[in-house]
Amino acid sequence: MSGNDPIDWYNQHGKEVAEGYERLDFAVVHNWLLYLLPEDRNATILDIGAGSGRDAAWLAERGHEVVAVEPSDTLLEEADRRHPHPRIRWLKDQLPGLAQTQRLGLQFDFILLSAVWMHVPPDERPHAFRQLVRTLKPGGRLALTLRHGPADAARGFHHVSIDEAVDLASKHNITIESLETNIPDVAGRRDATWSNILLNPEILHKR
Repeated sequence: MSGNDPIDWYNQHGKEVAEGYERLDFAVVHNWLLYLLPEDRNATILDIGAGSGRDAAWLAERGHEVVAVEPSDTLLEEADRRHPHPRIRWLKDQLPGLAQTQRLGLQFDFILLSAVWMHVPPDERPHAFRQLVRTLKPGGRLALTLRHGPADAARGFHHVSIDEAVDLASKHNITIESLETNIPDVAGRRDATWSNILLNPEILHKR
């Protein structure tokens, strides 16, 4: 990530941020995904921007093997403390390169990219998207949530758009399997709405 490193902000405020994340249940935040997650209870899942570890823990408790990626040391420590689980591998890493994740030599059945894309500067998104595609198994799925709201330099919030995401997918011969827009913020923030996008795995690897 570029500019004033927002990771510093999360390192300073990570405990408070983690408390906020933990107040919300996975099934509430990701209700749209409950019937789209892998049916195989031993699937390999990559959770990018793992935050407090809430989502990684929910997935691990249902039998999945999870690699949970987070660039903030404070949040990573909070996640490991709050959610120790033998099926979770905690990893310090970030987009666009995912260098540490790539070194694992793994591909994933499912990638969850929740409330992260706005942290990736626009000029780094094509590279980030390529890395995500390379990290999926054939037939894998990528779930992407987009936060629409004001930019915030301190936290590294950049503007995102559905058109941009669809364009990036198109450049990789990917179509959108599922798209939901104008979703209210579950934490009640009036200046934020969300879009949920699921990339179609059947189209993804027809290249």
